[in-house]
Amino acid sequence: MYRHGDVWLERTDAVPADAKRVAPGAGGYVLAEGEAMGHAHTVEATPDVELYERDGVLYLRVLGESATVKHQEHAASVLPRGTYTVERQRVWDSANAARTVAD
Repeated sequence: MYRHGDVWLERTDAVPADAKRVAPGAGGYVLAEGEAMGHAHTVEATPDVELYERDGVLYLRVLGESATVKHQEHAASVLPRGTYTVERQRVWDSANAARTVAD
């Protein structure tokens, strides 16, 4: 498992067969956009990285040796080869309800 700010990446066995490939934007693959400052968690678009989506869940496939997750406010994180689910982290608030962490 890897944490990058409000993004949680966890290894998974495979991308679901019916997941749709996500095209990269000008800044690479966007894993999550921040609500507070407009920053984004991104991975450079290379032939060794693929991003998929199914039912609102992102799947990141690193085919090369590694890929780097970047954000304007965090140190970069290096992910080794593998397949990952990408989720927004959640915290419990004082009303005992889960909410998504805002970055």
